[in-house]
Amino acid sequence: MQPNEQRRLRHVVIGAGAGIFKLHQDGLALPTTALVGVCDVNPAARERLEAETGAPFYTDHKLMLAELKPDVAVVITPHPFHAPLAIDCLAAGCHVLVEKPIAVQAAEADAMIAAAQKADRLLAVNFQQRLRPEAAALRKLLDDGRLGDIQHVEMSATWTRTALYFQNAGWRGTWKGEGGGVLMNQSPHNMDLLCYLVGLPQRVAAWTRTLMHDIETEDTVQAMFEWANGATGSFHVSTSQAGKPFWFEIIGTKGIVQWSHKGVELQVFEPDVRTHIAESDQMYSSPAAHPETVELPATSGNHEAIYRNFHDAILNGAPLVAPGHEAAQSLELANAMILSSHTGKQVELPLARDEYAGLLARLQGK
Repeated sequence: MQPNEQRRLRHVVIGAGAGIFKLHQDGLALPTTALVGVCDVNPAARERLEAETGAPFYTDHKLMLAELKPDVAVVITPHPFHAPLAIDCLAAGCHVLVEKPIAVQAAEADAMIAAAQKADRLLAVNFQQRLRPEAAALRKLLDDGRLGDIQHVEMSATWTRTALYFQNAGWRGTWKGEGGGVLMNQSPHNMDLLCYLVGLPQRVAAWTRTLMHDIETEDTVQAMFEWANGATGSFHVSTSQAGKPFWFEIIGTKGIVQWSHKGVELQVFEPDVRTHIAESDQMYSSPAAHPETVELPATSGNHEAIYRNFHDAILNGAPLVAPGHEAAQSLELANAMILSSHTGKQVELPLARDEYAGLLARLQGK
């Protein structure tokens, strides 16, 4: 065996019949990867997947794990199956990479994290947008204290979907099939970026609505957040609207940064707001705001980059880009918004797991 072959991690993919599988193929082609098995509950996918991958096909993931004893399991099934499959894989001794969202409810994510700790294996989530140059630049600005104390956060994202999108797959937009709508399918990356950059809010008030689509779950969400330091924020996502696709603004005492289709724009206050308010000799004035260039690092927010990081973590102990315990925050936030809307009350975080489980069971008709 050649030295480079000794570092090839044996991978299996569960849910390989999913359309998203093609986005994982660059990562599965890395020199640190050996794809040894694929699994899908649809036996009709066998011929195509075996031809595409050259790996044996299974319909039973437990049989595949027992026979192949892989190092890594990649879970890309519909997300209601993420938790039980990931826990089985961790118990079988695999490191696990799971597609977003990590699970359907926070209690499932808790169980996955506990299973990873018990098995002494890594659990990562495919939140590749953390590696986008814009996200990396914002993270550095915040880590360096360039914005001062965070005062207000605003994020909105439009993920326009047609009726045909939901008609094409009966599980979409259902409580049993997805556990939610736009919060569970289209916007987990948005919520993860918010939590990754400014942290999980302490308090949530939200309104989930089904404005246009003939689905069970929400197609539009408006929420208000409060953080432990007193900062406030708003969040809006929709599949029933068009127009501004993405907007993310963070206002601090030292400056303001905006991330949109224009890129990342930074303005630095001189002096900072706290000093200006305390010392200015003018009653109606704001501090001067000076635009500054934001250097974008040469990072790549794609699936291959997540695989490279995951392999580096397994082989060399590198820190994970999106470890399970961090990736679970965006799910907890989504659960909190759904709970707030359905109860008509503010929700305090950490989320009351039992209360949310009861709500979801009722929505699923259990």
